[in-house]
Amino acid sequence: MERTYTLDDVLAVLRRRRTLGVVVGLAALAVGLAMAWLAPAEYTASSTVQIEPRHQSMDFLPAQGVVPFEDRMRTLKHGILARPVLERVVKETDFFPELRGDPDRAVEQLRRQTEVRLEGEVPAGPPALLFVVEVRGRDPERVRAAADLLPRFYEDMTRQLLQRQARGLRETLDGQVEGMSRELLGWERKLLAFKQEHATELPEMVDTNARAASRAEALLEMHIAATLDANRRKTALLGALPEPPSVPGMAEASLDAVTRRLQGAEAAYSADHPDVKRARRELAEAQARRDDEIEGYRGARLKEALTRIEEEVQGHGATITALRRELATYQQRVEAAPRWGQELAALSRDYDALRAKYVTTVAHRVDAAAAEQLIAADGPALFRVLEPAVKPSGPSAPDRSRLSLLAVLVALAAAALAMGTSEWLDRSLRGPEDAAGHGVPVLAAVPHIGPRRIA
Repeated sequence: MERTYTLDDVLAVLRRRRTLGVVVGLAALAVGLAMAWLAPAEYTASSTVQIEPRHQSMDFLPAQGVVPFEDRMRTLKHGILARPVLERVVKETDFFPELRGDPDRAVEQLRRQTEVRLEGEVPAGPPALLFVVEVRGRDPERVRAAADLLPRFYEDMTRQLLQRQARGLRETLDGQVEGMSRELLGWERKLLAFKQEHATELPEMVDTNARAASRAEALLEMHIAATLDANRRKTALLGALPEPPSVPGMAEASLDAVTRRLQGAEAAYSADHPDVKRARRELAEAQARRDDEIEGYRGARLKEALTRIEEEVQGHGATITALRRELATYQQRVEAAPRWGQELAALSRDYDALRAKYVTTVAHRVDAAAAEQLIAADGPALFRVLEPAVKPSGPSAPDRSRLSLLAVLVALAAAALAMGTSEWLDRSLRGPEDAAGHGVPVLAAVPHIGPRRIA
């Protein structure tokens, strides 16, 4: 059977165990007050810093060489609490004299005692412009120095990082531009040699070749027509008889007259008649004279004309042969233009791609060089200290009055716990209730007579 305690029972327990409660309470109070008043004082110093946004357009600075402002804001906490910054502050301020031989532990301890807050920070909103660096420590001067040096060292590290990035980007682009310049020069020489080799067979010469072919074809037709005309004149000249007023014509007319007289004589007389014989002699003489005159005509006038016509025909034939070769050449050029045009297009495509890449790389190199100069000129203005850290006039922790009050409460709780535990562990019988709780039957109970005293 579980026993229940009344208020009188509780008061009785307090009276019986007051010595134990006082001893335990005083001991707990002494320990608490000792911890509250003997704990080392902790000082806090803070500095408020504003990030200066870049005044130069991000379109001008190359994205590979400069960290955007929003990214710098998001990585600010990790940057300030980075090991290189903290290690430099520890060495500069001798923040933990007792940890000089253990730099790793000193850096971790300083990281735990440093807090970086972004003023006006809103979740999922734009980054703030101000941040506060707060440092806690036992030495007020070291705390002030650490709070002042942390943003300054982080600024130096950020500026050096930006300068290294811009310089590395510029040097990389310089090497790329130099290599592409040599490659571009080789492509230009290759294109020039190709165009010189096939200058008359390129697609842009198709119209010129077509016009030249048309002109050669027209000239060819003209010379063929002239040759036909010369041959016609030659045939007509060879078949023409001498004109009557000419000497050969007169000889031909005399031959005709003699022939008619011979025919008349033969018709009138016999073959042995003297007139017939005389007519025959005159016919032979007229025929011989006619042949001599015609031969002289052909040798004098006709031969000269035929010679001129032959020379003209030969000249037209040579021109026709040359024009046919020229026309064939122009036709070959026109037919070869698609093939060479395709090869030239392939070469030009690769050349244009390389040239476009070269132009873009040169522009990036110019931007990188300008960015490097601007970062060097704008480096000290990365951060602006609005409120420098000052030496704290008093400790910020611990709150000794609150700790003292907490020690009193802990002492009372310890005293109550000690008395309650002692009472619960005590198995003594002090009345019928205790006997009933242990299963012992109570036959009679004698009440207390006289002044009550604690058993």
